Amino acid sequence: MAVDYNTVADRIFDQLKGFGYSLATFDGDNKATKNAVEARKFYSLDDKFTVELSEKDNVIKIKFGENTDRAKLNKLIATIKGGIAKKYLIGVDVMPYTGRDIELKQAEAMVSESLGPSTGSVKTSYQQTEGAKLIIRHNKPVNEEVRGSRSRNIQALFIENAQGERFRYPQIHLAGARIMTQHVAEGGTPYDEVGQKIIGLSEERAQLMKVGHYIKSNGLQEQAGDVGFVVQQRLSEIKQILGRYNAEAIMNDVSEADESEVEALKEKLTKNVFDESIGDMLPKLGGYLKQYQSRMQAEAAMTDLQQQVEESAGFKFSELPDLEMASMIVYESPTVNTTELINMVLPVLEDEEVRSKLGQVAQYVEEGLLDPARVDKLTRSIVGKATIATESKLSLEEDIFESVAKRFSIREILK
Repeated sequence: MAVDYNTVADRIFDQLKGFGYSLATFDGDNKATKNAVEARKFYSLDDKFTVELSEKDNVIKIKFGENTDRAKLNKLIATIKGGIAKKYLIGVDVMPYTGRDIELKQAEAMVSESLGPSTGSVKTSYQQTEGAKLIIRHNKPVNEEVRGSRSRNIQALFIENAQGERFRYPQIHLAGARIMTQHVAEGGTPYDEVGQKIIGLSEERAQLMKVGHYIKSNGLQEQAGDVGFVVQQRLSEIKQILGRYNAEAIMNDVSEADESEVEALKEKLTKNVFDESIGDMLPKLGGYLKQYQSRMQAEAAMTDLQQQVEESAGFKFSELPDLEMASMIVYESPTVNTTELINMVLPVLEDEEVRSKLGQVAQYVEEGLLDPARVDKLTRSIVGKATIATESKLSLEEDIFESVAKRFSIREILK
């Protein structure tokens, strides 16, 4: 279903006004407009942040400055995520404008954070955005007639900020350097928390590619088992994280090391003699495997409960939970929304087996191992098959009547 962005823009405007913000609004061509349905960028005059509705990316981009009231903004973000974004299936990106405030002139001039096209000479390519430039040095001449040639044969990558300061990106990783350029354009630096995380992801990617090549070149695919799979899975995650600039998503990425299986991993990755050059990666590989196994357990629990729900004719409830009320409450994240919904259902669900399975699934949601939207849908399916447990009440009433009938005659009962 096509998204009506005019309606979405109108809803965003109403939401911002509902939070009490004074606004300047701009259309898709960055021209001031007083018509909310035409607006694609909203600037808070009092709290100095922007909300941009990108039709191209189907995403709502929220950028905030150094002195933006984060507590109030977080409530707005949660409301947008749980309301507008959820209803219209639109993504939400939250990006700090590091080290400074967003002023009205910057908001007026601010364009999409994506870099412009690659241009340059036969030895150097350039990609620019407002406030930063990516410089690509090639070790072979660029052939303009070959598509993508400015993305190949890279010798070095440099990021230059608006003041002309230049930083050499430590990895030959074009996607990472592009994201760093966008981070610098947003006011960040390679040395701040987000910048260091971007570099770390590029370094991790290089190590993973080395492990993947080692497994393949030594014919260890079968012996390595799930190791090769989790390497490729993690590479895909890094590619997705660095696919577009989203400081919050970059910082939220956490992969914990696990040293408990280091010796077992060494055995899996040894043909004749273990290559110590990949030894530093073993704890991280152990962490990837542990997380993968946890995800498989969570998925198995989800599949088992889903199958039971599909096959069951109904589930006993002591009373029906108020799903309509649950839908009206918006928490800070979809995870909390789903766990709170389950917490509403569990006390009134009388099927002990299903209650136990649903409780376990809720735990997996809290741990980030299952998609909250899937579990939310499944939980509502369980309630959709609810039957109110009235049998015990009726049985008790019948027992009382039978007891009375034995003690008294019909004539006495009717008196």
